[in-house]
Amino acid sequence: YDFIIVGGGTAGSVLAARLSETSSWNILVIEAGMNNVIVNHFPAITTKYQGSRMDWHYETEPQQNCCNGLKDKKLYWPAGKVLGGTSEINYMVYTRGNKDDYDLWASQGNPGWSYDEVLPYFLKSEKYRFSKFNYKYHNKGGVMSIEIPYTTNVTDAFLNGANEL
Repeated sequence: YDFIIVGGGTAGSVLAARLSETSSWNILVIEAGMNNVIVNHFPAITTKYQGSRMDWHYETEPQQNCCNGLKDKKLYWPAGKVLGGTSEINYMVYTRGNKDDYDLWASQGNPGWSYDEVLPYFLKSEKYRFSKFNYKYHNKGGVMSIEIPYTTNVTDAFLNGANEL
């Protein structure tokens, strides 16, 4: 193999897809978990899979100023051990992280990690399928689908409110 990718989560899958664009390369994706096709059809049932064999069972380190009501002041941190990764057991939530975090990393001596510098890579990977939002921050042509296959009036109102904020 020319490339071995450890983990078939969102990042590993997108990386494999991008590398496979060069047809002469052989790519192997290794996933510790299983291929569970049922989860990705019903995000509302993902709590059934948190804490199961499809989860790495991570916890945070004890916190001094938070998690006061939790056992040992630790937060349970679901992480998917399944093809599709954490998105499969975490309601298929897609998030890029906070702009200020990227800018902080760049200011700490990590060139290329500011939000403006990483945004083109997010855009390149996204197949964003919302018709009502600003495509300055999203792209339609990538390999990673980001969509809500159906909406209701409540969904529309929530998304419009979030967009206004």
